[in-house]
Amino acid sequence: MQPLLEESSVRTSVRRRRRTRKKTRPIARILLIAVCFCIYVVLSTGALALYGPFENLRSTLIGMVLTSRHPWWIEPFYSAETLAKYKPIGLDEMERGTLNAHNYSSVDDQGIEVVPIKTAKYSGALLIVHDPKRVHVAVTKHLNSVGETVSDMVNGAGGIAGINAGGFFDRQGLGTGGIPMGITISRGKYISGDKTTLQPVIGITKNGALVVGKYRYDELVKLQVEDAISFGPALVQDGKPYLKSSDGSWGIAPRSAIGQREDGAIMLLAISGRGNNGLGASLLDCQEIMLQHGAFVAGNLDGGYSTELYYDKEFIVPPSNPLGERFVATSFIVDDVSAP
Repeated sequence: MQPLLEESSVRTSVRRRRRTRKKTRPIARILLIAVCFCIYVVLSTGALALYGPFENLRSTLIGMVLTSRHPWWIEPFYSAETLAKYKPIGLDEMERGTLNAHNYSSVDDQGIEVVPIKTAKYSGALLIVHDPKRVHVAVTKHLNSVGETVSDMVNGAGGIAGINAGGFFDRQGLGTGGIPMGITISRGKYISGDKTTLQPVIGITKNGALVVGKYRYDELVKLQVEDAISFGPALVQDGKPYLKSSDGSWGIAPRSAIGQREDGAIMLLAISGRGNNGLGASLLDCQEIMLQHGAFVAGNLDGGYSTELYYDKEFIVPPSNPLGERFVATSFIVDDVSAP
């Protein structure tokens, strides 16, 4: 009797396993089909963007990669001749700097405005600082080693606001941000950069004038430029758009920019992107925003994962970097006049 019970038990167990396998096979097939379909969609969408009939999409995509910190990612997909066709405007694209600057020494309006920026494609904010003499360049305290976050620079200087500023040399793509790119001046002190050659400069004079152009260091001294970084291109010159649609847009990404109205007010612009509150903006988008808000002069700052805008102990435009704030070499910070 006992052997018959054991045999029956074994048969029952086998039938259960067979039924379980029958149930799991359709689920496995569905999952496999779903994975294959997702792979197909990704590959076909990529191929359509890279080689399809959508010229604007292709130009935006290539420009976005070529102006990132990893331009070699696009090289396997196109010949050198094709990439040259889509090469975007250089960050040093700006006029020879003028040696005449406005004088805003009499401005004594300590107001700060926050203007939200929102479209279907991107979102961000414009911080308008009425007294331009409050805006200065801050530099990482770990110069030539690692950078600092914008919020640390602002809080360390007792400031009220800040935005990322110039580019930096990124050794081996590690994003340490300790070495500023080009000429750097902070509160009248020379920090780094070649003093003998023309550099693309975005700077602020002792009397609060924003200058955007190519300068040598000795010319900046004559202009009494007390704060400066190297980046670009120019966006607005003499109240007119500097970039043309044919110049290329650098693609769509998080963006930072600085501008000045004729009344002296400094405008700090940050736009989110890469899926964080929007896709991002082009340089032409930033140029248009600056013009809409009365910019007389404006220049593009470092963007991408460096972009953020910090005000009164919080981010009004948070970093698009999924890892949080990036370590950068420089920032434009705004002095807190209420501080003792």
